This record gives sequence, C-alpha cells and structure tokens, in this order.
Amino acid sequence: MQLNDTRLTAAALTGAPVEAAGRSVTETIEAAGEVLAAQRICLVRGFDTDPGRFLEFLRGFGTPLANYASRSDLDKEDPHPQINRVKYKRKGEYTKQSVHYVAGGLRPHSARSWRTPRPAYFAMLMVDPGWRDTPEGERGESIVLCWRDLFGKLAERDGEEFEQHFTRLRTTPITFQANNVREDNADLPLCYELPDAAGRFDVGVRLKQDLQEKILPLEAEIPEFDAYRRALDYLVDNAADETNQVSFPLESGDLLLLDNNRFAHGRHKIVGERDRDGHVEVNPRELWSVTVR
Repeated sequence: MQLNDTRLTAAALTGAPVEAAGRSVTETIEAAGEVLAAQRICLVRGFDTDPGRFLEFLRGFGTPLANYASRSDLDKEDPHPQINRVKYKRKGEYTKQSVHYVAGGLRPHSARSWRTPRPAYFAMLMVDPGWRDTPEGERGESIVLCWRDLFGKLAERDGEEFEQHFTRLRTTPITFQANNVREDNADLPLCYELPDAAGRFDVGVRLKQDLQEKILPLEAEIPEFDAYRRALDYLVDNAADETNQVSFPLESGDLLLLDNNRFAHGRHKIVGERDRDGHVEVNPRELWSVTVR
C-alpha cells in the first residue's frame, strides 16, 4: 500500500466517510480497507457502539492488543480487556492517574510509542461526545497529524535546521518505558524507516506525549544529548502547533482508524465538571480506543 500525495485536511477526512449503517461488519471492513489503502486513515460513521462489533471490525486489520488497564495496576473498568475507556474521572475516584481520566488536552503522540513490535493501527470509537455547549476547543475535538505532511512542510520552511534535526531523530536509537504499561520496549530511532515508504519523509514516528521529561534520566545513554534534546523539542513544538494539525469533533458512532506509524493522534481539552444549581455535573464524554498489531 502506498500513501497518496494529497495532504490531509479535516474536510477531506470528514467529508467522505465510510457509512456503516446498513452494512455488515464484513462489508464495513471491505469499504474501510479501500480507503485505508489510499489514505492510511479512515473515518467510519454510524458504527454500533458495541464492544464485540468494534473488535470484530478491528480484527479485519490485525490483532487488537490488550488494553492499558489489563497490563497495569490501573483501575480495570474498561468494557473489554482489549478496549481502553477514555472517560473523565473526578479526583478521588481513582488511585493512580491515567491520561484516560483527565480533562486536559493531549498533544499529538503515537499509540504504544515504547513498544516492540510497532503496532500497525490505532482506532477510536466515540460512544458519547459529551457536552457540546462548551467553548470550541474545549469539547475534546480529535487531533490528527500526518508526519509526512509535517516533515515536508518543515523541510521547505527551515532548510538546514530541519535536516540536522531530522537526521538526528532518524539515526539515534532510543529506548524508553511506558508510565503504567508493562511491555517489551523498542530500540528504534524516534523516526524510523518503513519497508513500504512512499518517499523520503514517509517514515514511522513513535512519539510519547511526555517524552521530553522521559529522556532526562537517559542523558548518559544518548549520544550528544543536548543536540538530541533540541531535535526532540523541535519535533514536539512543531507537532503541537495547531496550524500543522487536523482537528474535528467525533460524533457518537464515529470510528477513526489510522496508520499508527504515519499518523499521530491527540485531542483538545474538555470541561470535566461544572456546577449546575448547586450540584456538580460530570461530563459524560466517553471514547473507546484500541491499539492493533
């Protein structure tokens, strides 16, 4: 499969989704597979918010991995051992914090960035979009970033500065661990070669959301650490720039499946709770995510 030459836009992604209504799971897999082959990312609309059907669909593209809680000491309240429930929790309702519980935004990152072998896909199914009467940018809108698009833009804009950082990120192996999940760790550069690359900037990226803090204890293990840290900061800062991202809200039944090597995902923040007539209301927003090998 080859990634086409069209730059990703929210309009292109949301304007021509695969419609699941009236289709069997097998038929939906076939339709989504055609889009995925061309774009490496696919939006399905009208999908049943049923754990079994969600996993049946994903098995058409690989093997769903065990969720975070099942491989950690997090609270195990997910709808299935292979599905992560992303839902706001008030402080005091959990003993160990996860990014799945909080209201803050999530910068673009890769699923299971530490893991070997690298997972092929990441999927999100919106169950309940939550409050939509909060300000734009505070509704948990999804963020998608195409790495090839970003690197092409930076190469044109920054020239030699980009080349230096890009070369360092492609040639320096690095090993880091997850915060809560126990899995085998990769020893790959952050930007790594893909066997079916469609161009120089079509590389895999494994970016952890808190990697800037995570690498600090690794100073002795990373050659020319200060230069590497500058390259990482350059990558993170440009990935966090909203002008380089595609952002859109997911509605109930929206299923987003993306190539985990070639795309990063994230979200804008949400309003987790609010006072209504003296009572605290909690945002019902709920999303299910699965990483697929």
